[in-house]
Amino acid sequence: MRSLSSGSWAGRKAGPTLISLHLNPVRVILVPVINMKRKPEPEKHCLACGTKLERKRYNGRLEGWAAFARRSYCNQQCMAKGMTQDSPTLAALRKRAEKYRGKVCQECGATTNLGIHHVNSDPADNSPENLRTLCGTCHSRWHWQNGKQPWKRLSDCVVCGQPALKLDLCGKHYQRFRKHGDPCLTKRKIGLSWQLVKDLG
Repeated sequence: MRSLSSGSWAGRKAGPTLISLHLNPVRVILVPVINMKRKPEPEKHCLACGTKLERKRYNGRLEGWAAFARRSYCNQQCMAKGMTQDSPTLAALRKRAEKYRGKVCQECGATTNLGIHHVNSDPADNSPENLRTLCGTCHSRWHWQNGKQPWKRLSDCVVCGQPALKLDLCGKHYQRFRKHGDPCLTKRKIGLSWQLVKDLG
């Protein structure tokens, strides 16, 4: 088969051409390229600084419509400002205090498992006089010596008086209640068969 750039093909006008490929005629139609106009962009503004948003180009390619519709900020700095909360969470406050942590426990001199302790119990107060570097043991001891109370169960089991787990029942009587509908019922083998009997123990 001849190439399109050699012989009698050179200099021919663009138009419908019939090429024979192994007895299968293929019609090639050359369509002129139409330069389409760019669609108007919707009016969007950055949520942080208020500047008008425009579709960006990445390696010469225009930003897709879906990505542009999702974008709310003009750059990463504005996105960081827009996502900053007015009232930081407790985890964020603890993270900020980490940079003031020393390398040695101020109570026992340990160098491992160190943390920051706020003297006035306010995690937002990171003033130097309010911060102490303590290991886990000394930190726990300080809180127990300064008002921390052991956790107390709210109620006891109504059947046996043991500490309650759920519905004012201990673990054993709660499971009996789930299986049989009564916390005092249990299965006992009587003769050759199992029967439900009352057990108040």
